[in-house]
Amino acid sequence: MREIRFDSFGGPEVLTLHTDAPQPVAGPGEVLVEVSYVGLNPLDYKIRDGSSGRSKDLVLPAGTGREMAGVVLSAGPDLDEAELEARGVAPGTRVFGMRAGADQRGTAAEVIAIAADDLAPIPDEVTAEELPRWAGLALVGLTAIAAVRDSARITEGETVLVHGGAGGVGQLLIPMALEAGASQVWATGRAANAERIRELGATPIAYDDADWRAEIDEATGGRGVDVVLDTHYFTTFVPSLDHLAPGGRIVTLPTLADTAPATERGIEVHVPQLVPGRDRLDHLVQGLRSGAYPLEASTVLPLGEIARAHRLLAEGHTRGKLVLDAHA
Repeated sequence: MREIRFDSFGGPEVLTLHTDAPQPVAGPGEVLVEVSYVGLNPLDYKIRDGSSGRSKDLVLPAGTGREMAGVVLSAGPDLDEAELEARGVAPGTRVFGMRAGADQRGTAAEVIAIAADDLAPIPDEVTAEELPRWAGLALVGLTAIAAVRDSARITEGETVLVHGGAGGVGQLLIPMALEAGASQVWATGRAANAERIRELGATPIAYDDADWRAEIDEATGGRGVDVVLDTHYFTTFVPSLDHLAPGGRIVTLPTLADTAPATERGIEVHVPQLVPGRDRLDHLVQGLRSGAYPLEASTVLPLGEIARAHRLLAEGHTRGKLVLDAHA
């Protein structure tokens, strides 16, 4: 079996493709899944280089990746066929999902063992060509739900600014903000992605062509927006505080973000806490199935090009989701 592992923290070069890895065994509450595609996220390279808080308790050597799409092969000793059928994850079912927070095992492997509760079935009508974006749906989808529903609590008629509207999370933040009742959403991104942002329902602000701060001031008459959803943080968090309307709030996605600049000014700030659960995964299924959440997998690379994938992630300009083909 092929699996990506790393033996020490460092750059992309520490990631190694092992071709003779032992196949895992499903434990209690788990199923074995033959992985089709692996969804990648900035969190992956932050764990790999040791900068993430999740790296502290990671036991090396370790796998990489948090989410995937694949086919259920079998189940652990405590899950019978009737229970698997009831959950919709019987052997032969195509599924997607992500590992729960406490599960430090990777997903970049041809076969993984994963908790059945962390998976949801992929609708039968989804074609093989559409599978890559399902591999990248769980983490960004659950993050977007936590940001919009749990943290920002957007209400009818409010205005929203999304930093990073063409990225994986951004492509879900925009439609979810509109779904929550936002009357206007602006989203920053490169000029090359302006049309994609417009397709998602937001007004694009090309940060490589214009000053987003001046654009927001002009669009809002100097009032600012009610909510900022910030996927970038490092160059956008502090400047955004000056472009919030009275009583506005800001949600920043990096879990290690320093929120003091906001709290010191009495500004409501949130770092969303991802909440797993089958109900939320099913909500994402409905959104992707209906076209309400048009997430795209813009780049699909072979499993062996994991180092290149991590370099692209670190550059920060990936549009939509970057996905690995587990069998290429």
